[in-house]
Amino acid sequence: MYPELRSSIVCGALNPAVDKRLHVPKLSIGSVQRATMQESTPGGKGLNVSRAAASLGAQVTATGFLGRDNGEWIQTSLYESRIEQDWLYVQGLTRMCLNLIDDSSGISTEILESGPVVKEEEAQEFFGRWEALSTPDEWMTLSGSLPKGLDDSYYAELIAISRSKGANIVLDTSGAALIQGIEAGPHTIKPNEEEFRQWTGADPRNRAAVQQLMSELVLKGVKVLIVSLGKEGCIAATAEGELWRAVPPAINAVNAVGSGDCFVAGWTVANARGFTVAQSLRLATAAGAANAMSSSTGMISMADTAKLSVLTQVERW
Repeated sequence: MYPELRSSIVCGALNPAVDKRLHVPKLSIGSVQRATMQESTPGGKGLNVSRAAASLGAQVTATGFLGRDNGEWIQTSLYESRIEQDWLYVQGLTRMCLNLIDDSSGISTEILESGPVVKEEEAQEFFGRWEALSTPDEWMTLSGSLPKGLDDSYYAELIAISRSKGANIVLDTSGAALIQGIEAGPHTIKPNEEEFRQWTGADPRNRAAVQQLMSELVLKGVKVLIVSLGKEGCIAATAEGELWRAVPPAINAVNAVGSGDCFVAGWTVANARGFTVAQSLRLATAAGAANAMSSSTGMISMADTAKLSVLTQVERW
């Protein structure tokens, strides 16, 4: 269905997790309840991207920091998904993240641990691993929060290393890590609507506001700005001055958690294959919608993504 990848994809998962999803008939605070269904998966935004990219046929290497014990469980599980790995093991346990789903309302409640503390010598050692994975024309992703112990500038330092080697970085994080990461010039950034409003004081549906922000990002080396709008899809601006809008088809959403990560996976895989901006937005948007249709997180099928891709609307805006 798709042409061969021009290169592999490296997914930075600096703060991975064991994601545990528990379903209860009706969530009631302060009472004892029994789960009707439970599932554990390797998680965190970086590993969601890894899994989705592998599902789309990419050759994926996941890298970052893993704690002992449950980190080894993550590694074993990822190998079963055909994902190569290059982890730096650190002291402490990889974090556990709970998603409690109330079956009576469909509402989910997430409880996220912070994870182990990365020491200075471990942070420095990882720079060498990241540099070895950064090769010319490689597509790499950096997703999610930074683990404790790392400065907000850590993503920026990784981006600078990759750019010096000729690699392309897709950055999907928030707060100070995003602001500082932008200064290093990643290829693509993907803020959400709230973050866009905080930066600009404007609605991302305002063309002039999007163009103004993009003009500032170009000076830092950013090639593409994508503003996610949830079920409305996304708006994208390029360094060449193009504006795009992508809208997914109406679906029966089951679990939207991880849809943004699947979008990042689709976008990165498409770019690694040499797709145009329009084609890349189509695949990315379809991948995000495919995730929302599944009860699992970051586990999409190529068949579902292909069907939704045909129904996704992408147009110049």
